Amino acid sequence: MFKFIRVKKEDTALMNKIFRFRYKILCDELKFFDKKMYPDGLEKDEYDKYAIEYVVLDEKSDVVATVRLIFNSPIGYPTQNHMKIYEEIEKGFNKNSLGEISRIFISKEYRNLKDTKKIIKSLIEMIYLDLKKNNVEYSLGALELSFLRLLRIFGIKYEIIGELQHYGNKRYPCLLYTSVLEKYNPKLLKLWKEKKIDI
Repeated sequence: MFKFIRVKKEDTALMNKIFRFRYKILCDELKFFDKKMYPDGLEKDEYDKYAIEYVVLDEKSDVVATVRLIFNSPIGYPTQNHMKIYEEIEKGFNKNSLGEISRIFISKEYRNLKDTKKIIKSLIEMIYLDLKKNNVEYSLGALELSFLRLLRIFGIKYEIIGELQHYGNKRYPCLLYTSVLEKYNPKLLKLWKEKKIDI
């Protein structure tokens, strides 16, 4: 049984569990970053200040998955700052409507199709409400081709906006339009209409 949480920044204990989980994935498992960069075992960066964090816990309150939504960032966005985006697309960005969904990680014990689908679908509902609430019209992301294909199967249809590049590993810079997310997931728009009064 999973518990899905939109994390409050003042909940430092839970935030640290997220950062510790990210360290385990990025430093121990994927070897993206040198462990020496994080002597405290907490993987966090300058974008977390401008992000909403989401976490999935199991019945033991261990972290199963994480993701974050960055928006209103005065320092830009990870994909924008570290990858080359097609110039004609980047020129069209309205910074007031732009965000980024990143640090999408699922514990390897749950990387089967059934659990992954449940986790991703439930997280995207939470993220979608914040996209709508904060008028984020499109969200950047840096995605591996295999994960990009999987998300598209789930109705999360990112558009590739640059060539394949090395960013941790081989990834494409991508863009997810909130309107396209609604188009392929009409239940989300219904959810927004039901929930927006309470948000």
